[in-house]
Amino acid sequence: MKERTTMMSNLKKFGLAFLSVILLVNVIFQTNFVKAATNYGSDFLKTVELLDADGNPQTDFGYYDSIKVHYTWEIPNSTNVKEGDTMEFVLPPELKIVTDLDFSLKDHDGNTVGHVIAKKSTGQVVITFTDFVEKNSNISGYLDFWTNWDKSLVEGNENVPVEFPVNGTTETIDVGVGGKNQIDPDESLYKYGWADAENPELIQWVVRVNYSKQNIQNAVYEDFIGPKQVVDFNSIKAFHGEFDPDDNFTPGAEVPSSAITQTTDGFKVDLGNLTDSVKISYYTTSTDNGASPNYTNKGQLTGDNFIKQEIEVATPTSGGGGGGEGTTGSVELTKTDDSSQKNPLEGAEFKLVNGAGATVQTGLKTNADGKLAISNLKYDTYQLIETKAPQGYVLDASPVKFTIDDTHQSLFVSKENTAIKGSVSLEKVDRDTKSLLADAEFELQDKDGNTLKTNLKTDQKGKLTVADLLPGEYQFVETKAPTGYILDTTPLKFKISTEALNVTVTKENTKKPEIPKVPVPPKKPEKPDKIISEDSKQTALPKTGDSPLVNGWGLLLVAISASGLIALRRK
Repeated sequence: MKERTTMMSNLKKFGLAFLSVILLVNVIFQTNFVKAATNYGSDFLKTVELLDADGNPQTDFGYYDSIKVHYTWEIPNSTNVKEGDTMEFVLPPELKIVTDLDFSLKDHDGNTVGHVIAKKSTGQVVITFTDFVEKNSNISGYLDFWTNWDKSLVEGNENVPVEFPVNGTTETIDVGVGGKNQIDPDESLYKYGWADAENPELIQWVVRVNYSKQNIQNAVYEDFIGPKQVVDFNSIKAFHGEFDPDDNFTPGAEVPSSAITQTTDGFKVDLGNLTDSVKISYYTTSTDNGASPNYTNKGQLTGDNFIKQEIEVATPTSGGGGGGEGTTGSVELTKTDDSSQKNPLEGAEFKLVNGAGATVQTGLKTNADGKLAISNLKYDTYQLIETKAPQGYVLDASPVKFTIDDTHQSLFVSKENTAIKGSVSLEKVDRDTKSLLADAEFELQDKDGNTLKTNLKTDQKGKLTVADLLPGEYQFVETKAPTGYILDTTPLKFKISTEALNVTVTKENTKKPEIPKVPVPPKKPEKPDKIISEDSKQTALPKTGDSPLVNGWGLLLVAISASGLIALRRK
């Protein structure tokens, strides 16, 4: 019993081990067939330049300037980029984007080409392509990143070689950087702001008041919040203190909150008789989710013995953007029959196969004009293959081949079909005896009575055959009956269809009735004529001793008698 238990335990262990191996192999097998996305790095980046706020290319910038890094990019048609593939590269460390970025590359129709994510902390840019790259050719675009000098790396008033990733390698641009600004000793009002690095919807503002430490009686600072912003009144703080020439501030006494009042357009700070400097800080929240490239604000300082000072400033331009475009081609197929009229055929169905042999589209159907059109075709070699023939026609699966490229963007192709043809055999029979009748003549008409063929005659076996008939409705009309039969012009209708291509019909005829003969009554008998034989007409030779005169008178009497009889008979 103990041995049996041990054996069962070993079998269970073996089974579990075997199952584990199977699961592991399955995971490895599936993993090997999962295609990883391809990272093309900077291979598609073609050019790079630096632009100022007005969009002009520059190689000299101020220490506090916003600098736009402008890239162009292009995907070679020979590169088979797939949805989910990426471009990943890192911006130069000397130039830092203001905030994390997340935006889309779109074409002029609003189709998304790719998604862009850029990190402020590392400068890494990742572009993930959509299926746009699988459906278009000649794909190209641009990328823009607003940056500022990283002041921990750039001192100012120097020439900085900036190295950019391009074409799978790097390209260096030498940039002249201006010097740091020193605060003007006579400055009475200055203001600046920036978008928060972690939350671009949050804008920080700093106001520097009375750096020159003038004696301003009843000094009042008023702030006017710019568009697309809402001030957080509780964030407003004001401190007296000291600024050094590099804007480092040493705070002193805080301005009481009672001196800060909210206004319709912003807020106001009552500073009383002011003889030192004051730093005011606060933040606003954007109402457009941080989508604007920058935000503006205004401020003014007034006093009884002071000429009003006003200032309007904007945050450094931040953000990024870009776009992409692609090219596609189109094809139009015309489907006709193979007759000289080239009649259009509706209802033919096709599938589209690309150069790799993959089916791209199915169920492509010709319209009433015999046409089907396909647009948005990526450059490639294609085949249109018929999968269903029009009603009444023979399927022709031989492919229609064509190529879409720069010189053949809009193509027109055609495809003919041969009609399915049938035949009809007519048998002509006697209505009663069912015997076959020759020499009956017919005319073939369509269903509307239009004549198609004439002089169709049954042969000696009572049959006639008409071939090469397209599917449709027809009728025979008798034009001449067989000899001895009554003509019957009643149409004999029949139909040729794909289900019944060869049809046999029968036409009966009725024999003409015979006309009975009229009997002729016998004539009434008359007096029989005296028949004189030829022998009696012979003249008797006179006997010896007869008188010739007597014989002559006898002949005369006989002649007179015969004439009399003839006259009586004519009466």
